[in-house]
Amino acid sequence: MIDLGALAKITKAFKVIDNDKSTNRLSHAYLIVCQDAENLEGYMRYFAKQLLCSESVPCESCRHCSLINSNAHQDVFFYPTSEKGILTEDINAIISESYVRPIESEKKVFVLSNAQTMNAVTQNKLLKTLEEPPKNVYILIGTTSEQAILPTVKSRVKKVEISPFSKTVLINALIDQCKDREKLENAVACSDGTLGKTLALYQDQNLKNVIDLGIEILTKMQSSKDVLEYSTKIIKNKTDLDQFFDVLDMLLRDTLVKECGDQSLITNPNALNQLQNANFKNGALISIISAVTDARKRKQFNANQNMLIEWLLFKILEEKFRWQKL
Repeated sequence: MIDLGALAKITKAFKVIDNDKSTNRLSHAYLIVCQDAENLEGYMRYFAKQLLCSESVPCESCRHCSLINSNAHQDVFFYPTSEKGILTEDINAIISESYVRPIESEKKVFVLSNAQTMNAVTQNKLLKTLEEPPKNVYILIGTTSEQAILPTVKSRVKKVEISPFSKTVLINALIDQCKDREKLENAVACSDGTLGKTLALYQDQNLKNVIDLGIEILTKMQSSKDVLEYSTKIIKNKTDLDQFFDVLDMLLRDTLVKECGDQSLITNPNALNQLQNANFKNGALISIISAVTDARKRKQFNANQNMLIEWLLFKILEEKFRWQKL
């Protein structure tokens, strides 16, 4: 079983809250920004234990930790309560309950996971409680998207982050559960440093095929005829475009890092070794990475997938040869 606590306690979020707690400067509300949607609730639960446990690092065995782990703590409330996300009814319940004195401890803690699901009306409903919270009330707001949170809410909380984890941290956290080292390294390299995405990619049997396809495109694509061949292959194989973009990003960034001389930042050495003959100049790599970002945005706006794939492949070819002529 993966120890989320071991990961949580090395995050910036933990260190900030720990310092605030040890200096008696706890904020009444924290906005915890984390890209890992699959494990956000688990991290939030850990921070709730951090607030109530008498130890600086949650002991996992005291009454507070045990009750929080079993969802039985009378002073800790978790939201949302339905699959629809955090609703106005949830905020009404928080407001009402916040004026009831704690029972088990000196603190009352409200944990809101996936706050990006709150609409503007729901967020505005929470403002007064954030601005003038009752004594000993603490609110933990977790979101995968800071942009989804209103500026008026952000101005009333202390923002902390769970930044992407390093390759070494993720491999050490998962190596006992994920026995295939090569698969794990491939997954970590394309995961954006998040635990949830790493596990999903590790379990995806098609990931290695997509990496092999990305390597083939970058090393062998030489003409417009090749573009049409590879675009057809991508569509025919029903390749997940987001995964394809992740793979291209990883391959291009690793190549750029190698060219810049910082070997420690390379995420997938095995794949990089197969790109020895790709022959991309640094300017081309930077331009193509930008094009991949642009392709992600176009996909979000429902661009025609066939045309999008062809556009990106032509862009790779164009930038490669343009920079070779300079």
